[in-house]
Amino acid sequence: MATNQNGGRSAGSWMGKLYGSATEAKEAAAFDKARRAVAQNILNPKEVVGEYDAGRVLMTTLGGEVRPISADDLAVFRQNIRTVQRHFKGGIRARQVLDMSLPVDRERAQREIRMAVPASASNGRVRFVTNAGPDSNVSRHHVAVEFMSYGAAASAGAKNPKQAANWLRKQPLKFDCDCGRHTYWFRYISTIGSFNAGRAETGFPKIRNPNLHGVGCKHVLRVMAEIESSGTVLLFLTRLLERARNSDENKAVLRQTQKEAEEAAKKGRVRDIKTTEDRRKAAAIARERRALQDAISKAPKPKKLTAATRRAKPSAAGFNAAQIALFKSMGLSDEQIALAAAAGSK
Repeated sequence: MATNQNGGRSAGSWMGKLYGSATEAKEAAAFDKARRAVAQNILNPKEVVGEYDAGRVLMTTLGGEVRPISADDLAVFRQNIRTVQRHFKGGIRARQVLDMSLPVDRERAQREIRMAVPASASNGRVRFVTNAGPDSNVSRHHVAVEFMSYGAAASAGAKNPKQAANWLRKQPLKFDCDCGRHTYWFRYISTIGSFNAGRAETGFPKIRNPNLHGVGCKHVLRVMAEIESSGTVLLFLTRLLERARNSDENKAVLRQTQKEAEEAAKKGRVRDIKTTEDRRKAAAIARERRALQDAISKAPKPKKLTAATRRAKPSAAGFNAAQIALFKSMGLSDEQIALAAAAGSK
């Protein structure tokens, strides 16, 4: 399989033709709606609040094993719902999605979902296309994102379109994905948290996610990383707002051409899926590395050594084993560590 410069699938192998992709997304949504309509084992809102007929013998995995639902389980479900609703008041920021996601979903997004490009937009609703995971029976997925502050960004103001687009992508949004993980694990959470941009889900995820943990699948996480930092997304939103400001009603429709989307996929770099805490730790390590490099640069030049001394391994005296291991993890050589030790002893 062809790969791009970032080690992912080439744009042509996963993106396919954008023409007709909107229809594909609509068909997937219609299939999901029809499947949900005939589902028999849904735990509905009335049952969650107490009107549950134990004769239905619905099951749950709460506690780690599959077993029939009890009255105590319903009380836990209600508490989990209240916890989610306290966290969200309508909409969620891209940064929050990344921060509140599960480690397993971040790891999968980092390893498996290497690309996400905006395909089309209608006013504040943007449809992104991502590659699918290696074990998927499809080559791509569709993630819909509704930018809730589109109207404010589209209105003429002090900000130019690019500035407004940069502001817009940091504001609350809603999202939806057509994958199974979102459908069965997270759509209920996004519904009760008021950041759902697709079909509302009222059936409690009693089997897949009874603790209501996490918020986004791997496809959504890749899209959120792109929304937050990608120049391609910034350019797309800027073009969308330029069109909106040329409309009397701030309305705009924008579609990427096949060439534009493939070029964006080829040029884009694969961004690390990092939480705010991950970023803080990386920044701290970078500061330590810069401080060490600064100390090394200011250290006095060593005296000319004899041939025997030159053959000897530089000493890292003054640092313990853990510190030496940390320095090596930062890419410092034995010689640099020894120089830093010498500088610290002056």
